[in-house]
Amino acid sequence: MPHPDTENFNIFAAAIAATGGACAFDGEGSVKCVRAMLDVIRDMGLDPNQTTDLKKGLYSLFNIVIVNAPDFDSSRYILSPNHVSDFDALILGLLHPKIRIVSKAEWTENAKLKPFLDLHYDLYGLDRTSLMSLRRLLKDSVSYFNDSDENRHFLVFSQGTISDFNNNSPERVSPIAPKLSDKTGVPIVCVFVEQVSLDHPTRIVFDSAMAYASKDDFRAVWLEREATLQNSLSPPARRPLLTFKHTHNNKPGDPFFEAKQKRAGRRKKK
Repeated sequence: MPHPDTENFNIFAAAIAATGGACAFDGEGSVKCVRAMLDVIRDMGLDPNQTTDLKKGLYSLFNIVIVNAPDFDSSRYILSPNHVSDFDALILGLLHPKIRIVSKAEWTENAKLKPFLDLHYDLYGLDRTSLMSLRRLLKDSVSYFNDSDENRHFLVFSQGTISDFNNNSPERVSPIAPKLSDKTGVPIVCVFVEQVSLDHPTRIVFDSAMAYASKDDFRAVWLEREATLQNSLSPPARRPLLTFKHTHNNKPGDPFFEAKQKRAGRRKKK
């Protein structure tokens, strides 16, 4: 479906251009962008209050191409994608009706976004700076799988935040996916997501499911598999455009590492 030549589309495209193409928004910016996106989908003759129409419109806008997707109806999966824009969860969360997404609290607690998100998505808010929040997430996620026989799925961005995994410090890779897999027996599927584009195909490539072995270093395995998925694309995958913040948030000196060092210091004192 071609992009509609409408004022709403121009507003939506301008909102993306204002980020330098990075598609990373602050709270109010995300609200304005989502509203513009929904208006564009209406211009397509679709009803964004219907999840099937939202998916059709969103996937058309960003020229989504799905490669090697698993059969979500026949098994359970823990999806572990890279993270390159604020649209990642909106796109991946529409792959199947039963996908719980670990989301930053800035989205789940945004009152203006909540009606839209609650209508189409199952989000689990996480305070990324709180160890207690992480422990609660793991406990609730095990219950999410164990309390039902449904083929339901779980999505966690193993980078923890938007960044280019090609430059990731291994310490940045989250242990949530392997811990959850170990406790539930649900296999992990690594996913490579190309940064969204209004002008180019946005390719999403799925790895084969893997049972996590505790003897393996998940951080190294994840980075290796993501690189393999990225390199499997032809023409080559587009490298993401990132904000200054997201370009420099996965090296020592970032608040993530400062908090980690403080926790390590407290353990030593004990």
